[in-house]
Amino acid sequence: MARLYAQFGAVVFLAVGLGGLLTGDAGTLLHHQPEGNVGPMALHLTYVRDVLDLVIAGVLAFAGFRAPERIAAEIVLTVGVVLLLLALIGFVNPDDATGTRSIAGVHFTMVMNIFDLITGALGVLCAVGGATTEAVAG
Repeated sequence: MARLYAQFGAVVFLAVGLGGLLTGDAGTLLHHQPEGNVGPMALHLTYVRDVLDLVIAGVLAFAGFRAPERIAAEIVLTVGVVLLLLALIGFVNPDDATGTRSIAGVHFTMVMNIFDLITGALGVLCAVGGATTEAVAG
């Protein structure tokens, strides 16, 4: 299960990372509004977050396509926990509409917080579920 999550997650995070690079950086203001948005959705993507998403995509691609099953499960669990921590930080310190609140160059909008929460929870569940299935089968 962890390997399937890693393969799918690699594609999703690659799309999010590349999409973020194409939409611009929230640190750049255009008409007093931050760039890095997709249409009416305020994502406030920054290059730091885009690089983080691309790193996650690379790690998940390794886990999904090259790593042994046990290592893949550990990588997926680690990525899931990191994403849950990002979501927690985002819910505690959310960004505002003008994009002035960021931590280490990362803006935490509600859309990205929910994305991190869902992908992180699925990652943890897939990693733990795969380990439990292995223990029962072994």
